[in-house]
Formats: sequence, structure tokens, C-alpha cells
Amino acid sequence: MSRQQAISSRMNIRTLVWPIFVESLIRMSLMSVDIFMLAQYSNDAVAAVGLTGHFAFFMMLTFMIVSSGSAVLIGQNLGADRVIRAQQYSQNGLLLVIVLSVVVGLVFLFGSASMMHVFDLAPTVNDYAVDYLMIVGGLSLGVSLSIMFSTILRAHGYTKSPMAIQIIAGLINFVGNYIAIYPPFGWPQTGVVGVAFATAISQIISAVVCWYVIKHHQIPLQFKQIFKPEVAKLKKILSIGLPNAGESISYNLAQITIMFFIAQLGTAALAAVAIVQTVSRFMFVFSMSLGNGTQILSSYYVGQGRFAALKKSVHQYWIIGIIVSTAVTLLTVLFGEGIASVFSDDPSTQKLVVALLIASLFLESGRALNLIIIAALKGAGDVLFPVKVGVVAMWGVGVLFAYLLGIHWSLGLVGIWLGIALDEWVRGIIMIFRWRSERWMTKVQLDSCDT
Repeated sequence: MSRQQAISSRMNIRTLVWPIFVESLIRMSLMSVDIFMLAQYSNDAVAAVGLTGHFAFFMMLTFMIVSSGSAVLIGQNLGADRVIRAQQYSQNGLLLVIVLSVVVGLVFLFGSASMMHVFDLAPTVNDYAVDYLMIVGGLSLGVSLSIMFSTILRAHGYTKSPMAIQIIAGLINFVGNYIAIYPPFGWPQTGVVGVAFATAISQIISAVVCWYVIKHHQIPLQFKQIFKPEVAKLKKILSIGLPNAGESISYNLAQITIMFFIAQLGTAALAAVAIVQTVSRFMFVFSMSLGNGTQILSSYYVGQGRFAALKKSVHQYWIIGIIVSTAVTLLTVLFGEGIASVFSDDPSTQKLVVALLIASLFLESGRALNLIIIAALKGAGDVLFPVKVGVVAMWGVGVLFAYLLGIHWSLGLVGIWLGIALDEWVRGIIMIFRWRSERWMTKVQLDSCDT
């Protein structure tokens, strides 16, 4: 079997999605495990790590600027049987994430205190948040390489390997957290600092194992060539990656702004949001995984010119995503009180958690729609349209109505949640019309002059 035939045999939505689902579940569980275990340590620690989650996510999105741009170019070139070009984009993408991780590490190492000062947090919460950000951000090289290596593996159809590696990383993270909070042998309790180190170290190990697996599968990738940049390819990765990730970056900045509104409602509100965001990751993880699989297939199919098959498939995928997301959210609502009691002993926090879970029925279905259709558009190379619509809707609908409903009209956290949900649905409906218009078919990134 030729290399091209082998890759094609792995490009099946079922084969792609379920390992991505497990991998994404483990990646999300790293933060969720941190919060769950810290809940046994301190409510202030839960509020702090929940708040820093937005900054940690922003850090990962910085690396995804490169990985997402690389994924489109690697996938489309593999689909067109341009293996050497796919290798060149992999190598140049790796160089970019290494450089970015150094810059990001320095920013978090020296700027975490200033970032948290803006929120005017209680002293203990502030100290926990700064410690967590400095460690996880300062050691960001591990997560950056892990993300990029996983991208290369998935682009070649190897989705089971990143899944297995993240299971290992998750176990390492769990053991590290346990030692930090329940130290054996009379060791000192390191709390938030120990949990942060466990998260960072688990991703460093993940990156090392990913590199070994890439070499094991004999994916063309020459380490010496990584540090010999090709300016044209670096520019093309960024030309796709920057707008490709722009929608996500704008989303996270909008969420940070909304967290500022929530911070005005007190520590109980911050803790409730941290808990619901932890739980919500499990509500949308399937849709996100289906979206990731859709992006891989989208770039590969576009490289092969299979537009009609792609259009039909994506319509089916977003409907499935909404159905599954709604079912999982409804199940979570049914057990809402029990979930709230597991994470917090505070009655006020528990009440807020239950209310937000109910409001999430509207939010998560809209989020599922966006995760799948926007991923398909990005895979096809249509990256500017989602960014333009996203920036306008996130701020003009999400942030605006979160403030109006939650703060101005005094509906509190539920009002803020409904404002966020409204943004998801407005963008999702617009993306459906974009996909049906077929304009994305003109955005293919393959070019006869691309050398």
C-alpha cells in the first residue's frame, strides 16, 4: 500500500473522532482535575484557578495560531499528494511554536501579577492565581510542542497516538496533584504551586513521547531542518493561522471581559463559574472533537477536490453535534444539585451552579453548532469570514448582552450566561448560511506557485 493510500484509509470520520474525543477529554480534564482536587483544599484556590483558566486557554490559543495554520496546509498538501511540502510546513510550524513558547513563557513569568491586579481580587485568591499562572505559563514549552506534535500526527491520520499520550499525561497530572494536596511520607503540602507544576510537567512528558511516536510512524520530519526557516512558508502558516485563531482569541478576550463583570458579583460567583466551566467542558467535548475531525477531513477533501461529499457530510455533523450536546447538558442538569455539592460546600455557590447549568441548555447547543461549522470552514481555507463575524458578534452581542442582562438589568450570573448563549446562536446561524452558500469552495490554499 502506498503512503497516499495509507493516509486515505485513515481519513474516516469515525476513525478520526473517537480518539480525538478521548484526547480532548483528557486535555480538558487536566484543568478540571486541578479544580476538583483544589476544591478539597480551598474555595479561594478554586476561584483563582478558574479565573486563570481563561489566561491559560489564551496561552494555548497562541500556539494554536501556528498549529491550526499548519494543520490546514499539511492536510491539503497531503490530500493533493504533496508529501514534501507537507513536511516543510510541519518543520516551519515547529520552529514558530518554539519561538512563541519562549515569548509567552517570559510574558507569564514576569507579567502574571499585573494581569491579576486588574481584577482587584481578594489577597489570597490573587496570590493563588499569580502562582498558578507563573508556573503553567512560564513552562509553556511543553504544551506548545505537545499541541504541535499532536497536530502533525492527526494531519497524517494518526489520532489514536495523541489519545494514548494524553491518557498518560492525565495520569501523571493526577498523581502530581495528589502529592501536592495530600502529600505522603510527611512531605510538605504544596497546594496550588504543586498542582501547577504537575500540570506543566505532564505536558512536557507528553511532548517528548509525541516526538518519539512521530519518529516511530516514520512521518517525514527532520529535526535539523526545523531551525532552517523558509520565509515563504512561515508567512503562509501565519497568513492562515492568525485569522484562523483570531476567532478563538477574540472569544477568549471577550470571556476575560465577561469575567470582569462576574468578579464584581463576588467570590461565590467566581467559584460557581469555575465549577460550571469545569463541567461544561464535558458537555461540549464531543462537539469540539467532531469539529476537529471535521477540520482534518475538510482540509484533506479540499486537497482532493471532493467538495460535494464534504458539503453533505458537514450538514450531518453539526446536527449530530447539537443533538449530543443537548442530551449531555440535559443529563448534567438532572444531576445538577449533586454535581454542585461535590465541588462546593457553600449553599450560595451551589445554588448559582444549578441555575447556570439550566441556562447552559441554550448555551451549549449553540456552541456545538459553532465548533463544527467553523472548523469545517477553516479546514477548507475560509478563515477570514468566521473571524470578522466572530469579532462583531462576540463583542456586539456576547459582551454587550452579558453586561445588559447580567449587570445593568440585574439578572446576575444567569443573565450573563444568556448573553453568552445569544452570541453563540447568532454566529452559528450566520455560519450555516455561509456553508450553504458554497463560497468556501473558492478559498483552497493550494497554489501551483507554492514551492
